[in-house]
Amino acid sequence: MSIVSIETAIHHLRADADDSIDIQHKLNGAQEMAEQYMGRRIYATDAGLDAAIDANSIEMNALDSLRIGALSGDVNSYAVKTKLERIENQMYEKLMVARGIVTNPGIEVAILLILGTLYEHREDVVIGTSIVRLPQAAEHRLQPYRRIMGL
Repeated sequence: MSIVSIETAIHHLRADADDSIDIQHKLNGAQEMAEQYMGRRIYATDAGLDAAIDANSIEMNALDSLRIGALSGDVNSYAVKTKLERIENQMYEKLMVARGIVTNPGIEVAILLILGTLYEHREDVVIGTSIVRLPQAAEHRLQPYRRIMGL
């Protein structure tokens, strides 16, 4: 479920309600892109964030134990490397939850800007425009909340 309501998204895009299924998919993707950029999961309320952090801590401890167990094996073996990579990916997801943030108007605007770009460039062929990066205005709105700096 996206932080931004489907009604707000449809209004923002000035689209027809008939497109709501497509818009919802793109809205979910826009939120995921914002979360990945910030390195944090977005929650609607403090209570939702607190509940996610509580559930997350138990799972993080279990993953840490699995990681320690995998490190006790031959770290040069393909099976151990693959297992460690999978555990680290799961730990990164848990870390994003631990760094979670309660939504605010700036984040919601950034999600809508990303959605607008996804909706505008929904065809397979886009001429003269790149959608590999987030829209610059969305990056500016998300930058203060970003936890992981990098590419």
